[in-house]
Parts: sequence; structure tokens; C-alpha cells
Amino acid sequence: MITKNHRIFLSKADKTLKKIIEDNKIPKISKSQDFVLDLYKYIIFQQISTKAGNSIFNRFIKYYKNNKDSISGWNDSEWKSIGLSIQKKNYIENIFFEKKDIYALNKSNDIDYIRNQLIKIKGVGNWTIDMFLIFSKGEVNIFPKGDLALINVIKKKYQVDSMDQILEIANKWSPYKTIATLYLWESLEDDFPN
Repeated sequence: MITKNHRIFLSKADKTLKKIIEDNKIPKISKSQDFVLDLYKYIIFQQISTKAGNSIFNRFIKYYKNNKDSISGWNDSEWKSIGLSIQKKNYIENIFFEKKDIYALNKSNDIDYIRNQLIKIKGVGNWTIDMFLIFSKGEVNIFPKGDLALINVIKKKYQVDSMDQILEIANKWSPYKTIATLYLWESLEDDFPN
């Protein structure tokens, strides 16, 4: 849960962010109940718009509810009707085969350990892991530098253009980089399902 103390800390640390916090509703942050489904969702949302992601994810969920234990047996026409590429189908199957180890991550709060476990799964990269740490584990100090929407909104709001400048800004938000990130996403009025 995002508290008043979080908002006060970030507002003092960053005047631009203070205005964003004042102008937007308080984002939600919580821990997940289903790490595997979360990873499927993050795979679906890789490199596509939020609108397209929501549409595909909704079709996926309808099918998944009745067939979640047999993902590796879904045929190509079923994947195609959901709207997923063969590559993303393969990534989701990779997660399916590692689900026991993925569920075991709820016992760990060691961010480096979690990153090292997830990066071994083909199709799971840094952006997907950052989404997992933010939306699944509820970590409050993650800055997903591979998120294009986030990088673009920072460039626009802060009038900067280099990654070094962006990381310098993000470092001011520590130990609450996630919360600052959530506010910046909120300012986009996007609809990422968390």
C-alpha cells in the first residue's frame, strides 16, 4: 500500500514528481496470488500497446480458466485464436514447464536470487522480471529502465534525453523507485492490468 509517508518522501526528493503525485490518483501496489499467471500476462504484454495487451490477455484468460493444466497441449489454432505469436506461445510454454520453481519464489525476497532464477527461462528478460518484482512481489524500489512508456514520460516531463540523466533522476526516488514509477504510469492514463 502506498502511504502518505511515501508521497511526502518522493515530493521532497523531486519537485516534478511532486506535481505528478498531486495531479494523479494513488496507484495500487500489492502482492500476487499466482506468479505463473502473472508471468504469462507479462509475456503477452511484451513489446505491444496496453490496449492490444488487454485484448489478447482477456482472450487468453477465457481459454486459460478451463485449460490451465494443459497449456503444453494447446494446439496452434487455439493459440492463434487468442492472438499470440508462435514465439510468445513458446515463452508461455517455457514458463508452464518451470511453474513449480516459479511458485517457490514466494519464499524469497532476495531480488538478485529472483532475477537469477527467472532470467534462466527463455523469453523472460529484464522488463518481464521488473514487472514481476513490481506487480507480483510488491517490491517498492524497482526502476524498469526497459519500459519504453516510462522512459518516454520521463523524457517529456523532465526535459532530458539520455539514459544517464534518467537514471540520475530515478536514483533520487530510492528507496521508493517503484512508487515513483507507478505515479508516472498513472500520469499516462494507461490501463495496464495490475
